[in-house]
Amino acid sequence: MSTTAGPLRGIRVIDLSTIVAGPMATQIMADQGAEVIKVEAPPRGDGTRHLGPCRNGYGAAFHIYNRGKRSVVLDLKTPDGIEALRKLIATADVLLHNYRPKVTARLGIDYPSLAADHPHLVYVAISGFGEEGPLADRPAFDHIMQCYTGFASAQATQGSGGKPALAANIVCDKLTALTASQAVTAALLARARGDGGQEVKLSMLGAAIAFLWPDAAGSLHLQGEGAEWRPNLADRVRLYHFRNGSGTFNGTDASFAKLVELLDSETGRDPRLVNAAGRSAHPELMKLVDAEWAEATAKLDVDEGLEAIAATGAPCAKVRSLSDLVGDPQVDAMGYLRLVDHPVAGLIREPVPAASFSATPLDEGTPGPTLGQHTDEVLAELGYEPDKVSAMREAGALG
Repeated sequence: MSTTAGPLRGIRVIDLSTIVAGPMATQIMADQGAEVIKVEAPPRGDGTRHLGPCRNGYGAAFHIYNRGKRSVVLDLKTPDGIEALRKLIATADVLLHNYRPKVTARLGIDYPSLAADHPHLVYVAISGFGEEGPLADRPAFDHIMQCYTGFASAQATQGSGGKPALAANIVCDKLTALTASQAVTAALLARARGDGGQEVKLSMLGAAIAFLWPDAAGSLHLQGEGAEWRPNLADRVRLYHFRNGSGTFNGTDASFAKLVELLDSETGRDPRLVNAAGRSAHPELMKLVDAEWAEATAKLDVDEGLEAIAATGAPCAKVRSLSDLVGDPQVDAMGYLRLVDHPVAGLIREPVPAASFSATPLDEGTPGPTLGQHTDEVLAELGYEPDKVSAMREAGALG
């Protein structure tokens, strides 16, 4: 039952993951046309089903992270449940899970146990801290990873008063999902070129470090003598508080001098600040410029001030809430939000897939599944007779 639309059409993915990192990775694949079968455990399935805003017991966030998938409930503690999973795996191009290594080995679905019989399988294992080392068996959630990787300390900016701060978003989970989905398509491309299937391992720890390090590591980059300290890329980013709101802007080489005149910054007229290299080399002067700009913007109406700043050619934006995106002319022009009618949860506003494809356009997909909605359908496709399915359900193998 694969979709006919999208660049991943014809690819079957078995998703054993829960919460966000794994499900979001496979949701991206489903958006792009893959057939994703989500295998859930009885009696409640994925924990995110009941988290966040709900209607009729169905979570809106679960829908978005699992739209376009089919749900099958299997009790993998039973022989019949494991047998059904193995039959599913035999039909799959991709298997993705976020189990701990000991669990997959005990169930006989670790990569060494599957590779010989399924040489074309792309096997994806997502972990928290990685599969080796002293913390390999420790549970990990987004806020745990934000603290451990330096993400929280990197937020110790002017806005947080110099104190570490958690991003009010599950950023480590989601960047792990993005990393995983890209890794899967890379492995599928390698397979198409004749390299066969393979095991893909990634952790939240590794994904967060790779994401954070390039522009936050600062002096940890250049080792040895002769390195010149310069502010990190994000160090030049700040909020300016206007008379009735807040916003952000920065001067490019083309607009800096115009901003200096608009906001009457005496320090900004220093010839050493005429280009980006000079501004980076003189952070002490830029702190004075920031202070002068902050003093000037505090007297301005936020909309009028930012309109004048935009007229200089400087990038700028007003601080807005997510609710401001609803009905926003630019968002509407690009169609980035849409309404879908879920059969259980009702009307849901959701973001569309971020990437579009000219030659393989995406369809709107299907709603996030109810728990076990497709169990009988998928088992029938695997050759299970109705009597056998009924017996498995009575025995508890299907929840």
